[in-house]
Amino acid sequence: MDVSIDVALSPEEASAALGDVPGVEVAAADGGSRVTLRLEKDEDAELLAWVGEALRGFDDWFTDRVARRPSGPRSRGIYADPTYHYPNFRVLLEELALGPDDYLVEVGCGGGALLKDALRSGCRAAAVDHSREMVALASEANRDAIEEGSLEVLESDAHGLPFPDDTFTAAVMTGVLGFLGDPVTALSEIRRVLRPGGRFGLLGSDPELRGTPAAPEPVASRLRFYDTEELAQLGRDAGFADVRVELHNMEQYAREAGVPEAHLGLFSEGPGARFLFARKGREA
Repeated sequence: MDVSIDVALSPEEASAALGDVPGVEVAAADGGSRVTLRLEKDEDAELLAWVGEALRGFDDWFTDRVARRPSGPRSRGIYADPTYHYPNFRVLLEELALGPDDYLVEVGCGGGALLKDALRSGCRAAAVDHSREMVALASEANRDAIEEGSLEVLESDAHGLPFPDDTFTAAVMTGVLGFLGDPVTALSEIRRVLRPGGRFGLLGSDPELRGTPAAPEPVASRLRFYDTEELAQLGRDAGFADVRVELHNMEQYAREAGVPEAHLGLFSEGPGARFLFARKGREA
Protein backbone atom coordinates (compact mmCIF):
# COMPACT_ATOMS: atom_id res chain seq x y z
CA MET A 1 0.00 0.00 0.00
CA ASP A 2 1.24 3.48 -0.89
CA VAL A 3 0.46 6.47 1.33
CA SER A 4 1.17 10.04 0.18
CA ILE A 5 1.51 13.20 2.25
CA ASP A 6 1.68 16.71 0.73
CA VAL A 7 3.89 19.13 2.63
CA ALA A 8 4.79 22.81 2.17
CA LEU A 9 8.50 22.09 1.77
CA SER A 10 10.72 21.91 -1.28
CA PRO A 11 11.82 18.38 -2.27
CA GLU A 12 15.31 19.19 -1.00
CA GLU A 13 13.99 20.36 2.39
CA ALA A 14 11.67 17.37 2.78
CA SER A 15 14.47 14.95 1.89
CA ALA A 16 16.77 16.63 4.40
CA ALA A 17 14.13 16.36 7.12
CA LEU A 18 13.52 12.66 6.49
CA GLY A 19 17.06 11.50 5.88
CA ASP A 20 17.75 8.13 4.27
CA VAL A 21 14.52 6.24 5.03
CA PRO A 22 13.84 3.04 3.03
CA GLY A 23 10.55 2.99 1.16
CA VAL A 24 10.12 6.79 1.08
CA GLU A 25 10.04 8.81 -2.13
CA VAL A 26 9.95 12.62 -2.34
CA ALA A 27 8.71 14.41 -5.47
CA ALA A 28 7.83 17.99 -6.36
CA ALA A 29 4.14 18.94 -6.04
CA ASP A 30 2.10 22.13 -6.22
CA GLY A 31 3.15 24.36 -3.34
CA GLY A 32 5.84 21.99 -2.06
CA SER A 33 6.44 18.24 -2.11
CA ARG A 34 4.62 14.92 -2.09
CA VAL A 35 6.10 12.32 0.23
CA THR A 36 5.12 8.75 -0.68
CA LEU A 37 5.61 5.79 1.65
CA ARG A 38 5.38 2.19 0.50
CA LEU A 39 3.86 0.18 3.35
CA GLU A 40 4.11 -3.58 2.92
CA LYS A 41 2.58 -4.66 6.22
CA ASP A 42 0.60 -3.25 9.14
CA GLU A 43 3.70 -2.71 11.24
CA ASP A 44 4.88 -0.13 8.72
CA ALA A 45 2.24 2.23 10.11
CA GLU A 46 4.89 3.05 12.72
CA LEU A 47 7.09 4.38 9.93
CA LEU A 48 4.23 6.56 8.70
CA ALA A 49 3.82 8.04 12.19
CA TRP A 50 7.56 8.74 12.39
CA VAL A 51 7.57 10.52 9.04
CA GLY A 52 4.57 12.63 10.01
CA GLU A 53 6.28 13.66 13.24
CA ALA A 54 9.49 14.63 11.40
CA LEU A 55 7.62 16.75 8.89
CA ARG A 56 5.53 18.48 11.53
CA GLY A 57 8.73 19.67 13.18
CA PHE A 58 9.99 20.83 9.84
CA ASP A 59 6.78 22.81 9.30
CA ASP A 60 7.69 24.89 12.36
CA TRP A 61 11.14 25.50 10.86
CA PHE A 62 9.54 26.49 7.55
CA THR A 63 7.09 28.88 9.25
CA ASP A 64 9.92 30.59 11.11
CA ARG A 65 12.06 30.88 8.01
CA VAL A 66 9.42 32.47 5.74
CA ALA A 67 7.21 34.42 8.17
CA ARG A 68 7.61 34.19 11.93
CA ARG A 69 11.36 34.87 12.05
CA PRO A 70 12.36 35.38 8.40
CA SER A 71 15.82 34.29 7.32
CA GLY A 72 17.66 32.97 4.29
CA PRO A 73 18.08 34.35 0.75
CA ARG A 74 14.44 33.81 -0.26
CA SER A 75 13.08 35.71 2.73
CA ARG A 76 15.61 38.50 2.32
CA GLY A 77 14.45 38.93 -1.27
CA ILE A 78 10.77 38.99 -0.30
CA TYR A 79 11.14 41.42 2.60
CA ALA A 80 13.52 43.77 0.79
CA ASP A 81 10.73 44.55 -1.68
CA PRO A 82 7.47 43.29 -0.14
CA THR A 83 5.03 43.92 -2.99
CA TYR A 84 2.11 42.30 -1.17
CA HIS A 85 2.67 44.45 1.93
CA TYR A 86 2.78 47.86 0.26
CA PRO A 87 -1.04 48.25 0.17
CA ASN A 88 -1.38 47.93 3.95
CA PHE A 89 1.63 50.22 4.42
CA ARG A 90 -0.32 52.88 2.50
CA VAL A 91 -3.37 52.53 4.74
CA LEU A 92 -1.34 52.69 7.94
CA LEU A 93 0.81 55.65 6.93
CA GLU A 94 -2.16 57.64 5.63
CA GLU A 95 -3.89 57.14 8.98
CA LEU A 96 -0.83 58.07 11.04
CA ALA A 97 -0.17 61.15 8.85
CA LEU A 98 3.40 61.49 10.09
CA GLY A 99 5.26 64.78 10.03
CA PRO A 100 8.64 66.25 11.00
CA ASP A 101 7.61 66.49 14.66
CA ASP A 102 6.82 62.79 14.95
CA TYR A 103 8.89 60.02 16.46
CA LEU A 104 7.70 56.63 15.15
CA VAL A 105 8.32 53.13 16.46
CA GLU A 106 7.72 50.10 14.26
CA VAL A 107 7.41 46.74 15.98
CA GLY A 108 8.38 43.93 13.62
CA CYS A 109 10.02 45.99 10.88
CA GLY A 110 10.98 43.15 8.53
CA GLY A 111 13.22 44.46 5.77
CA GLY A 112 12.56 48.11 6.57
CA ALA A 113 10.35 49.00 3.57
CA LEU A 114 7.66 50.72 5.66
CA LEU A 115 10.35 52.63 7.55
CA LYS A 116 11.74 53.96 4.28
CA ASP A 117 8.30 55.31 3.30
CA ALA A 118 7.66 56.72 6.79
CA LEU A 119 10.97 58.58 6.93
CA ARG A 120 10.04 60.54 3.79
CA SER A 121 7.71 62.53 6.06
CA GLY A 122 10.72 63.97 7.89
CA CYS A 123 9.97 62.09 11.10
CA ARG A 124 12.47 60.27 13.29
CA ALA A 125 12.01 56.56 13.86
CA ALA A 126 13.11 53.48 15.76
CA ALA A 127 12.30 49.87 14.98
CA VAL A 128 12.67 46.37 16.36
CA ASP A 129 12.52 42.88 14.89
CA HIS A 130 13.36 39.54 16.49
CA SER A 131 15.01 38.26 13.30
CA ARG A 132 18.68 39.20 13.21
CA GLU A 133 18.66 38.94 9.42
CA MET A 134 15.71 41.34 9.15
CA VAL A 135 17.45 43.83 11.45
CA ALA A 136 20.49 43.72 9.15
CA LEU A 137 18.31 44.05 6.04
CA ALA A 138 16.31 46.98 7.44
CA SER A 139 19.53 48.69 8.52
CA GLU A 140 21.05 48.31 5.07
CA ALA A 141 17.90 49.56 3.35
CA ASN A 142 17.87 52.66 5.56
CA ARG A 143 21.61 53.19 5.98
CA ASP A 144 21.50 56.93 5.26
CA ALA A 145 18.84 57.54 7.91
CA ILE A 146 20.84 55.58 10.49
CA GLU A 147 24.02 57.48 9.68
CA GLU A 148 22.13 60.78 9.94
CA GLY A 149 20.80 59.80 13.38
CA SER A 150 17.13 59.78 12.40
CA LEU A 151 16.69 55.99 12.75
CA GLU A 152 17.83 53.12 14.94
CA VAL A 153 16.99 49.45 14.30
CA LEU A 154 17.35 46.96 17.16
CA GLU A 155 16.97 43.23 17.64
CA SER A 156 14.23 42.72 20.21
CA ASP A 157 11.06 40.81 21.03
CA ALA A 158 7.69 42.59 20.80
CA HIS A 159 6.75 41.53 24.34
CA GLY A 160 9.52 43.64 25.92
CA LEU A 161 10.47 46.76 24.00
CA PRO A 162 13.89 48.32 24.75
CA PHE A 163 12.62 51.89 25.05
CA PRO A 164 11.67 54.16 27.97
CA ASP A 165 8.08 55.08 28.78
CA ASP A 166 6.45 57.93 26.86
CA THR A 167 9.06 58.04 24.06
CA PHE A 168 7.17 57.99 20.75
CA THR A 169 4.35 59.97 19.16
CA ALA A 170 3.27 57.13 16.85
CA ALA A 171 3.57 53.36 16.55
CA VAL A 172 2.88 50.82 13.83
CA MET A 173 2.76 47.04 13.52
CA THR A 174 2.06 45.03 10.37
CA GLY A 175 2.29 41.32 9.65
CA VAL A 176 3.10 40.49 13.27
CA LEU A 177 -0.12 40.18 15.28
CA GLY A 178 -1.03 36.61 14.35
CA PHE A 179 2.32 35.28 15.57
CA LEU A 180 2.26 36.94 19.00
CA GLY A 181 2.06 34.52 21.90
CA ASP A 182 0.68 37.20 24.23
CA PRO A 183 -0.81 39.98 22.08
CA VAL A 184 -2.16 42.00 25.01
CA THR A 185 1.30 42.21 26.58
CA ALA A 186 2.84 43.22 23.25
CA LEU A 187 0.22 45.92 22.64
CA SER A 188 0.57 47.09 26.24
CA GLU A 189 4.29 47.51 25.60
CA ILE A 190 3.52 49.68 22.59
CA ARG A 191 1.13 51.74 24.68
CA ARG A 192 3.81 52.11 27.38
CA VAL A 193 6.40 53.58 25.02
CA LEU A 194 3.93 55.99 23.40
CA ARG A 195 3.54 59.51 24.73
CA PRO A 196 0.10 60.51 26.02
CA GLY A 197 -2.03 61.14 22.96
CA GLY A 198 0.30 59.00 20.80
CA ARG A 199 -1.40 57.19 17.95
CA PHE A 200 -1.18 53.54 16.94
CA GLY A 201 -1.99 51.65 13.73
CA LEU A 202 -1.96 47.87 13.31
CA LEU A 203 -2.81 45.48 10.49
CA GLY A 204 -5.04 42.71 11.81
CA SER A 205 -4.86 38.95 11.32
CA ASP A 206 -8.07 38.22 9.43
CA PRO A 207 -9.81 34.82 9.62
CA GLU A 208 -10.82 35.14 5.96
CA LEU A 209 -7.16 34.83 4.91
CA ARG A 210 -6.74 31.34 6.38
CA GLY A 211 -5.75 28.94 3.63
CA THR A 212 -5.22 31.66 1.00
CA PRO A 213 -1.81 32.61 -0.48
CA ALA A 214 -1.63 35.25 2.27
CA ALA A 215 -1.85 32.61 5.01
CA PRO A 216 -1.15 29.16 3.53
CA GLU A 217 -0.36 26.00 5.39
CA PRO A 218 1.69 25.23 7.35
CA VAL A 219 1.87 28.90 8.35
CA ALA A 220 -1.90 29.27 8.88
CA SER A 221 -2.04 26.56 11.55
CA ARG A 222 0.57 28.50 13.52
CA LEU A 223 -1.25 31.83 13.32
CA ARG A 224 -3.95 33.30 15.56
CA PHE A 225 -6.79 35.04 13.73
CA TYR A 226 -9.04 37.81 15.08
CA ASP A 227 -12.44 38.99 13.89
CA THR A 228 -13.54 42.61 14.23
CA GLU A 229 -14.70 42.48 17.83
CA GLU A 230 -11.77 40.36 18.98
CA LEU A 231 -9.34 42.82 17.40
CA ALA A 232 -11.00 45.78 19.06
CA GLN A 233 -10.99 43.96 22.40
CA LEU A 234 -7.22 43.45 22.16
CA GLY A 235 -6.81 47.21 21.91
CA ARG A 236 -9.09 47.85 24.87
CA ASP A 237 -7.45 45.14 26.99
CA ALA A 238 -4.06 46.75 26.31
CA GLY A 239 -5.36 50.03 27.76
CA PHE A 240 -5.70 52.08 24.56
CA ALA A 241 -8.26 54.84 24.14
CA ASP A 242 -10.32 55.74 21.06
CA VAL A 243 -10.10 52.15 19.83
CA ARG A 244 -11.68 51.47 16.45
CA VAL A 245 -11.43 48.79 13.77
CA GLU A 246 -11.74 49.78 10.12
CA LEU A 247 -12.14 47.55 7.09
CA HIS A 248 -10.33 48.62 3.93
CA ASN A 249 -10.64 47.43 0.36
CA MET A 250 -7.07 47.78 -0.92
CA GLU A 251 -7.49 46.74 -4.56
CA GLN A 252 -6.39 50.09 -5.98
CA TYR A 253 -3.33 50.21 -3.74
CA ALA A 254 -2.50 46.63 -4.74
CA ARG A 255 -2.71 47.52 -8.44
CA GLU A 256 -0.41 50.49 -7.91
CA ALA A 257 2.05 48.28 -6.01
CA GLY A 258 2.26 45.84 -8.92
CA VAL A 259 0.43 42.88 -7.38
CA PRO A 260 -0.32 40.36 -10.17
CA GLU A 261 -3.89 40.40 -11.50
CA ALA A 262 -4.44 36.81 -10.34
CA HIS A 263 -3.88 37.83 -6.72
CA LEU A 264 -5.85 41.09 -6.59
CA GLY A 265 -8.76 39.26 -5.02
CA LEU A 266 -6.75 39.02 -1.81
CA PHE A 267 -7.13 42.79 -1.53
CA SER A 268 -10.67 43.29 -2.85
CA GLU A 269 -12.83 40.30 -1.93
CA GLY A 270 -14.62 39.76 1.36
CA PRO A 271 -15.29 42.41 3.99
CA GLY A 272 -11.91 44.11 3.54
CA ALA A 273 -8.71 43.99 5.57
CA ARG A 274 -9.08 44.84 9.25
CA PHE A 275 -6.99 47.60 10.78
CA LEU A 276 -6.88 48.58 14.43
CA PHE A 277 -6.41 52.29 15.17
CA ALA A 278 -6.12 53.71 18.68
CA ARG A 279 -4.49 56.33 20.89
CA LYS A 280 -2.83 56.40 24.27
CA GLY A 281 -5.03 58.34 26.65
CA ARG A 282 -3.98 61.86 27.59
CA GLU A 283 -4.40 61.04 31.26
CA ALA A 284 -1.78 58.24 31.08
